[in-house]
Amino acid sequence: MSAVAAGTSDARVTPAEQPVLDARFTKLARAERLLPIKVTPFFRKKIDAEVAALGHTEGPLHRMVYPTRERLTLRAPGEVRDWVDDRDNMPGSSSGAIVQKYADRVLFMPTSTCAAHCQYCFRQDVLSGWEARGLAAVDAAMEELLAHLDQHPATREVILSGGDPMTLPIKALARILEPLASHPQLNSLRLHTKTIAFAPAVFDDPAKRALLAAAKVRLVFHFAHPYELCERVRGTIAALRADGIRCYNQFPLLRNINDHAELLSEHLTLLDELEVRNLSVFMPEPIVGSAPFRVPFGRFEQLADTLNRTTPSWINATRFVLDTPVGKVRREDVVARDPAAGTITFRRDGRTIDYPDFPAALDRPGKLSTLLWRRQGTPGRHEPGP
Repeated sequence: MSAVAAGTSDARVTPAEQPVLDARFTKLARAERLLPIKVTPFFRKKIDAEVAALGHTEGPLHRMVYPTRERLTLRAPGEVRDWVDDRDNMPGSSSGAIVQKYADRVLFMPTSTCAAHCQYCFRQDVLSGWEARGLAAVDAAMEELLAHLDQHPATREVILSGGDPMTLPIKALARILEPLASHPQLNSLRLHTKTIAFAPAVFDDPAKRALLAAAKVRLVFHFAHPYELCERVRGTIAALRADGIRCYNQFPLLRNINDHAELLSEHLTLLDELEVRNLSVFMPEPIVGSAPFRVPFGRFEQLADTLNRTTPSWINATRFVLDTPVGKVRREDVVARDPAAGTITFRRDGRTIDYPDFPAALDRPGKLSTLLWRRQGTPGRHEPGP
């Protein structure tokens, strides 16, 4: 489908229309191997409050997990199924759980399960092909990982991802974390999770927090909007911090979800107040179906520049990056721009990649009145959800 042909309507989707879009997306997901709609009761409660306040289903939290009209129709040039080449970087992995793009770190995906499914997930092509994995499969994948580490002595860090490792039972987590924490070759364990936003009760078990603390895990959240950081989630973060667990965050810049400098400033400030260090803000990757969430690279740069000019260093020190088959790149890595072809060329470590930029003609920036629909108390601040 061409970018021009896939226009979008200015009319907001009503709550009555949303089930029709959901049904259409369900058929599309089956046909194109996409992750199905999946939302936790905890997150659904926030969405219900958002829909009630706005009168439509295009608020930021709803767009994270439910399809819009754009999600069903909008496509942009250059979309591919696996932009970062995850499949090409699975070195003889029979389990499909090991990805190694860098010599010093390896990605380990012990599960394909997430607490909920993000519409903008960049790994849908890989995860949708997996079957549910039990404890025996986790053990087999761990044996493969330990053998892989023996064969790759330069590896110093294991990054647990998926899926979401925090959906695993504590017994499975222990079988992963304990041998890795004591592995003489490794000096860092990182665990990426969005479960804290979708189902924070997962972290209520003191034994689970103790396991994370004992393994000295760097816990990386994926909060993309300040409304995810409600009082319940803040309490969970406080408990993790009290147990000595190092907390970080990273998130994608998403059109009509968080694509405004004022929202980014508030989000990063709130994370800082919670002692959560934000590592990166990512450009959405040009995967199939990502067009509803992407912004042109020029606007990505403008938002980074605005944040840099208007916030203190502990807020704007976060990286603005794009993940690519040659590694993560920044604006400093741009070596050519071809407006006619719609491409931007990046170079990293002597390798180049042509990135298909999102067309400016399709860019409809989010409105702050919708992106931050709930505001009360001190001007410029908001209460992030029920």
